[in-house]
Amino acid sequence: MSGSLSGRAKAFGVTGLAAAVTLLMVLSPASAGAVHALKVYAPAYKHTVSQPNVYSSQSGCGKAKSTAPAWHPLTGMITLADMSSAKSCGKSLGYVGGSSSASVGGGVEIALPFSVTSNGNHSVASSWTVNIASSWSSSHTAVCSKNVNYAPALYQYSYAYCEAGTYTSFDASSQLQDLSNNSWYSYNYSYADSYNDSVWENYTDCYNYGTPTCYNSSGYNYQATYGYNEAGISAWTWNGATSFTLWSNGTSMVKGHHYILIMSVYASVDSFAAQANLLAPWSGSAASTINLATLGNGVAINSVTIN
Repeated sequence: MSGSLSGRAKAFGVTGLAAAVTLLMVLSPASAGAVHALKVYAPAYKHTVSQPNVYSSQSGCGKAKSTAPAWHPLTGMITLADMSSAKSCGKSLGYVGGSSSASVGGGVEIALPFSVTSNGNHSVASSWTVNIASSWSSSHTAVCSKNVNYAPALYQYSYAYCEAGTYTSFDASSQLQDLSNNSWYSYNYSYADSYNDSVWENYTDCYNYGTPTCYNSSGYNYQATYGYNEAGISAWTWNGATSFTLWSNGTSMVKGHHYILIMSVYASVDSFAAQANLLAPWSGSAASTINLATLGNGVAINSVTIN
């Protein structure tokens, strides 16, 4: 800077001036030519539209139950709960009978209308906090007598198994839509997902395509948490609170157009206890639950910031 500082700059101070310039750089999208004013939406959210959905299936002795997913715009809360259980039941002959499963998933999709203050690229950030209580478990008898032919004839196969397990998942996402021209922007979506897949099994599969070969499996446990255009989901916990942010970036947005931010939540639980081709009765069970509805649990959309 050449010459003397202006009176306003002197009063503000060099340090304060530098901090202000830094803040403006942070708030400005890298590809934008000008600084955009911030718009912040927070509860109570006005003019939103929501759509709940529930998917459920049951077989054998499986049971599935859910509380109706709901969006509460006054508080910015989404509530839902899922419960599933399954157990071995009845008699089985060969590969038929004795198995059960139950799956249930619930979610809510929300459309939040908004506008931008200037033409150009804008970033839309939604702040979330999930308070969740969940559980999954399985049990089984120690003995699983399988009726397997370990040396099947050429081009034949034989298999048998007993297994019990659960699959539990949580998903959140956001996406932009321009209602004025009914378009979607490229690369304007984000998501945060987590799942737990836990299975015990005693499984044998034998086949012969020239040489008798057998495959055995004793189960597995897979867990993963991942996301895109997000920050914070890596700290996910299945019991407690997790806060994260989802970003949706809109390119060449137009002042005066009508936009919506579509935010969705979906949680599901699956349980199963299955058996096939056994020599003797086998007993197994599994259960999984997600509570996002009671005892202080739920999904909070804390704020939506348009920059």
